[in-house]
Amino acid sequence: MEKYKHCPLFPGPEYRPIFMTEIFELVYHGGGGFSYSEVWNMPITHRRFNLKKINEYLEKVAEYKDKQKETLTEKSDLKSIKIPESVNKISQKEPSYISKVKQKK
Repeated sequence: MEKYKHCPLFPGPEYRPIFMTEIFELVYHGGGGFSYSEVWNMPITHRRFNLKKINEYLEKVAEYKDKQKETLTEKSDLKSIKIPESVNKISQKEPSYISKVKQKK
């Protein structure tokens, strides 16, 4: 326990990966709102509350993106898009010109 002397309430090495993950996620996903030292000294209840709120926000963003994707997919159904007749005529015509490219010797 000498290793965790700076934090007397630290429960032990088995908790360290969880603790470090929480610190990383708050600093990384916190949008610059938290520094490493602030999160390190933050009470567990505050840390968990902030993690919960960030998780809720990210879930709402993912849900919104899914809805937008569905809306775009519905609007861009290829079967419902009608190509104008003039475009069909142009794409079916053969070119009226011949291009000649000099060949390398």
